[in-house]
Amino acid sequence: MNIQEQYKNYFTAKEKPEVVQIDKASYVSILGKGSPGTAAFYKKKAAIKEFIVALEKRSALTDHAFTSRVVEIFYWFDQEQVGFVDIGRFYTTVDLDLLHYRISIRIPEFITSEAIAQTAQQRQDIPFASDFEHFTYTAGTCVQLLHTGPLAGELQRLPVLQRFATDNGFIKSGMHHEIHLTNFEVGESQAHLQTILRDPVAKQQ
Repeated sequence: MNIQEQYKNYFTAKEKPEVVQIDKASYVSILGKGSPGTAAFYKKKAAIKEFIVALEKRSALTDHAFTSRVVEIFYWFDQEQVGFVDIGRFYTTVDLDLLHYRISIRIPEFITSEAIAQTAQQRQDIPFASDFEHFTYTAGTCVQLLHTGPLAGELQRLPVLQRFATDNGFIKSGMHHEIHLTNFEVGESQAHLQTILRDPVAKQQ
């Protein structure tokens, strides 16, 4: 099973903003806090890519073989600490040292918390192995768009998504979600990147 092919709609977005419905999904993930540009962030990102390979190898010789390589990140602020932060101002209004994140890779429903814990126990050579955990999330109604190019360009694209949400009577209601369809490493050109920017929303009362 190729996860990206199995859930094709989940990994697809248009360049123009749109409303989509996102069902419950399961992930292997690791938590962090602070700016997404730090060395700690990139170490965790590299580690989860190594960990998913270990999970794949665990299932490779069974009827449940799978591959999944797309890194996704959920971002949020503690609303009690910083107040409500809307889509368009997400990266520009609050000190990014206060940002919380969950680096994730989608996994099949049959991969359990126990399988993740057992893999971590067997692969203590992987950095942060004991910190990886099973995570499920139902985003529901979301607004999204496809951003092409450097990550810094998201600062211009998120206000576009915000205006679309507002024009359609929506308000942000959950974690900001980024799906990095194109792999990249520190120091590489970001000109070719494709990133889905997705935010759960609810109808304004």
